[in-house]
Amino acid sequence: MLIALIFMLASASICMSQEWNSARITVLYGSEIPFNFNTMDKIKNGIEIATGTTLGISLADSSKIGHDLEGFDLNFRSFNAQTNIKGDVSVLPLNRIRVKAENGFGLVSQAPEGSKGYQDLNTGWINLFSYRKTPWNPPVDDLKGSDSQLIISYECGKPISAGGNGSLMGETPDYYNVEIEFELMPIGQGF
Repeated sequence: MLIALIFMLASASICMSQEWNSARITVLYGSEIPFNFNTMDKIKNGIEIATGTTLGISLADSSKIGHDLEGFDLNFRSFNAQTNIKGDVSVLPLNRIRVKAENGFGLVSQAPEGSKGYQDLNTGWINLFSYRKTPWNPPVDDLKGSDSQLIISYECGKPISAGGNGSLMGETPDYYNVEIEFELMPIGQGF
């Protein structure tokens, strides 16, 4: 009976294992980002949260033929394609929030890729960061979330004259809320 159980467990792990590349995002810090516009200066000039979220990036190439990993793209959008920032009474356009991803450490790309700078929150997927490494030599080039991290920064209500999308001056005071989702897309043959 014990031999049969060990055989079944070994078979189950073989059947459930992935035979191609894997990618995972881990939120290491900052899963909820509050913007508190509690002074006139913040309402006029906006708020930037420079190190709001830290993401760990795990990416592994299994060396299977036909699945050649070359890197990844990190994309973002409003969760479930929510069309605006909802308040209890009012709404704001999504683009009042802008997001940027930068290398925290471990993600220096070979190509002139990397951060795309601040991007407007939108309903469709927008690229924030690109990482390329060719050829990918597993396991040496595989990424681990503890050693490969992105820093996500946010800004809201920054005036157009300061490079933002508009001050919140004149907007209805409310408790606004929007969820943002991130997508890690492996790049290479077989994806």
